[in-house]
Amino acid sequence: MINVDVLGISRVREEAISGAARRTRLAARLSLAEIAALCEVDPSTVWRWEQGKRAPRGEPALRYAQVLGDLTAQVAAEGSR
Repeated sequence: MINVDVLGISRVREEAISGAARRTRLAARLSLAEIAALCEVDPSTVWRWEQGKRAPRGEPALRYAQVLGDLTAQVAAEGSR
């Protein structure tokens, strides 16, 4: 049986479609290439996610969700200083 984080994938898809993922990346001052490297995908893949041209799927989606979660926490911590 495959253990898939359906909620995590759904959440990251919504963040990508709504523009929240792009805003998080920009707030953290990361380029497409930098976030793509963290997610282990091509920068054009992240661009397509952020433009709503393709939905994050599978393991890359889970990595993207983790990276965005980490970035959100980092930006929040910097904002409270």
